[in-house]
Amino acid sequence: MKFQNVLIILFFSVVLFSCTEDNDVTVPRNLQEYIETISDNNLGEVIACAANQNGNSNLTYIFYYPEEGATDIRYYETDSLNVDINNFSNYRRKSLTIENVFGGKLQRFSRTNSDENWGLVTYVVNGKLHKSNPIRLKNKTKPTGWTNQVTIEYTETTKPKFTWSDFGITDNAIYFNVISEVEESRFISGTYTYDKYFQYFNDSNVVLNINTPKTPENLVEDTEYVFTMMAVSADNWVNTIIQESFIPRNLQEYLDLNSTKTIETAIAFGASNSTNTAISYLYYYPLIGASDLRYYETENTLVDQNDFNNYRRKNITDEAVFDGKLRRYSRTSTQERWAIITYVIDNKLYKSAPVRIKNLTKPTEWITDVTIDYPQSLNPKFTWTDGTILENIKYFQVITDNSNSFLSGTFTTEKTFEYNNSANLENINTETPPILVLKDEYKFTLFGLSSDNWVNLIIQKSFEVE
Repeated sequence: MKFQNVLIILFFSVVLFSCTEDNDVTVPRNLQEYIETISDNNLGEVIACAANQNGNSNLTYIFYYPEEGATDIRYYETDSLNVDINNFSNYRRKSLTIENVFGGKLQRFSRTNSDENWGLVTYVVNGKLHKSNPIRLKNKTKPTGWTNQVTIEYTETTKPKFTWSDFGITDNAIYFNVISEVEESRFISGTYTYDKYFQYFNDSNVVLNINTPKTPENLVEDTEYVFTMMAVSADNWVNTIIQESFIPRNLQEYLDLNSTKTIETAIAFGASNSTNTAISYLYYYPLIGASDLRYYETENTLVDQNDFNNYRRKNITDEAVFDGKLRRYSRTSTQERWAIITYVIDNKLYKSAPVRIKNLTKPTEWITDVTIDYPQSLNPKFTWTDGTILENIKYFQVITDNSNSFLSGTFTTEKTFEYNNSANLENINTETPPILVLKDEYKFTLFGLSSDNWVNLIIQKSFEVE
């Protein structure tokens, strides 16, 4: 190779190195060197903190608030905890994925690593470098706790007050409170308080506000929002995250709004999952033409269950059961509460009696024990006992075929039921149940109900007709 060609290659190598150096990823450069090239040490601030994913200490989120016009957003990290955190030559840039949070009002880096180090965030606004305070990652020694335990009170319908506890943690320095709309995760408000409460929108105890404009829009009745609270330590680690949805307008306000409608009683009862008591169901029977189906719940079981001001609307999953003859809401929570369902048909509003959810204190017992006799051919008679909880005052029986098509739904006060014999029952059948087919397989399901509409006992048994 000619000497002239070698010089050309060397020249372009130097140029290429110079161009890639600013990347800081392909050619490593520490934070101090980066600061020296871009700043006169008159640095702006970046609001940032970190938390691990719910239940996963190997995935850490580094949250930050990007000011309008922020560019060249970077994350830097030390190689260990045993360094001078204010010596920026100890920080090396890491290439991590960025995603939007709260509709993009905040953003976060996702870090997959179990190591604990110090990290910080930088970006540039109008040519000026901004830098966060060092963040102490504690994903192993003090993983972030995630919960939905917050008390929500309404002195006014659209001005809820949120109150929470420290859950035994003693080093929380400040609390970051976010209100967002569920639809598209739209950001509404973001505030910092030193107090363990925040009322929307009362800024009397707000020490920092990231809202633009400073006073956000009014909340809207019957719109679902999410309250998020991050309890942040002095070293910017998030000890606790609370997330709870809420919908302004309580049940009494909803009833008042529909005061011209006739109030009718809806059938509803609750039960816990067969294997997971944190999952409970609210079964209900919607009449034909039901619309505007709603689920309401109290904050706890200590309130007056007949005071409908205590019930807040919840937007939870609803699905058909028993071929659509009944429906049920699925609720995931370890907290016991009172619940009510409502729906509307024409000029009538149907409201259930209060249902006492007892998934922890009296979880539903699921068994298969039932005696099946045939006083008459094709008309099975079912007899059962109460199980371990002796509080049942009535029983609901459902017969389905082997394709889960609904055939019959009946209530009895006795612990016996004979198919197609209406002597001791009331039913939800809209037509006479069909004649069963000899040797075909069917399924019997029984719910044992207490006076507060909790299901103590569920019996499920497949049987072949004789």
